[in-house]
Amino acid sequence: MRKNRYAAFLLWAFLALACWGMALGGFLINRHGNREFTAYYDSTVLTGKAMDIFTRDQEEEDIPVTAAWKEEEKENFDGSLDRSCQGTFLEVRGEMKILFPRQLIRGNFPWREDDQGCVISRGLSQELFGTDSGVGNEIQAQGETYTVRGILEGKDNLLAVWAKEEEGLENFRLSYDTDLVPVSQAEEFLYQMTGVEPERIFEGNLYGALSRFSLFLPFLILGVLAGVRSFQAGRKQGDVRKKLCWYVLTGLFCLLFLWGLENSIRLSPDYFPSMWSDLSFYPQLLEEKVKIFQELTAEKLCQADSRILTGTWRTILLSGSSLFLEFLAAGAFPEKEVWHFYSPLHRIKEKRIGKI
Repeated sequence: MRKNRYAAFLLWAFLALACWGMALGGFLINRHGNREFTAYYDSTVLTGKAMDIFTRDQEEEDIPVTAAWKEEEKENFDGSLDRSCQGTFLEVRGEMKILFPRQLIRGNFPWREDDQGCVISRGLSQELFGTDSGVGNEIQAQGETYTVRGILEGKDNLLAVWAKEEEGLENFRLSYDTDLVPVSQAEEFLYQMTGVEPERIFEGNLYGALSRFSLFLPFLILGVLAGVRSFQAGRKQGDVRKKLCWYVLTGLFCLLFLWGLENSIRLSPDYFPSMWSDLSFYPQLLEEKVKIFQELTAEKLCQADSRILTGTWRTILLSGSSLFLEFLAAGAFPEKEVWHFYSPLHRIKEKRIGKI
C-alpha cells in the first residue's frame, strides 16, 4: 500500500513539474511583450510624415520604440505564378519588427527606404507560390509591385509594406525598456503624438503580470502546504534536536513562500491606490479592466497582441493544472505517525540499546 502511494506521489509530482515547465516556457516566449502597449483607433489620426517629424524632434527624450500601421482587409494579391487570392494588407511606419515579434522565419524585414519590398505570411507564400520559401518573388497589390523580402509565421494571408509619408495611420504599438511603465504614461505619449486619445489600448504588462502571478502560484501553495506539514511533524517530536530540525525546515518553507510572493507581483504604479484607505479603488479598477478587455476582444487584434493573449491563457491554464496536480501529489504523500531524520539503522541500534 505504501509503495502504491509513493508511486502515485511521484507520478503527480512529475506531471505537476512538467506542466509548470511548459507554463514557464510560454511565459518566457511572451516576456518581451510585457513591455509593449498597442493603441487602436477607429480612424486615421496621423500621417507617416507627421510621425517621423514627432519622433525626430523627441530623439533626445526617453521615448518608446514606435510602430504605426493602417490595415485593410480583403485586398487582392496577384503572384508572379499567375495565382491570386485575397488577404490583409498592412502599411507600416516605424519599427516593423516590434509589430511581428519572433515571427520572421525566412529573409529579412524591408529596410526603411525600401518602398518596393514587403514581408508576407507563410500562408500567403503557400497560396501564391506553393512553397514556404517565397523570398525574391513578386506580388502585385493596390496597383503596386512588391518584392518579397521575408516570410512571417502564420497561416493567414498577410502582406506588410512600408507606409508612404502621406499615408494615414490608425494603430500604434509602443515598446519600452521595462515592464513597469504605467499605461497612463503610454496614453500621454500617444496624445502628445496624435492629439487624440485611443479608443482601446492593449496593456502588455498587465497580461505579463497575470502570467507571472499564475506561474508563481504553485510555489506559494507548495510553501504553505510543506510549511504546515513540517510544523505539524515538529510538534509531534519528543526529542529537542529533531523538533529543532523540523522547525528550521518550516522556516525554509516560509522563506520559499515569501520569495514567491515578492517575485509574483510586478505591477506598474497605476495598479496601486494613492491612499490605501480608498476601499473602492480595486473594485472600480477591476470593472474598468474587464470592460476594456471586452472591448478589445470584440475587435480584431494585431498578431502580436493575439499571441500575447493566447500565451497568457496558456500559461494560466498550465499553471492551474500544475497546482491541481500538486494538490494530488500532496494527498498521495505517505503519512507516518512520527517523522524524524534518523535512518532505519539508527532506529534499530536505539531499540537494542533500550533492551540492554
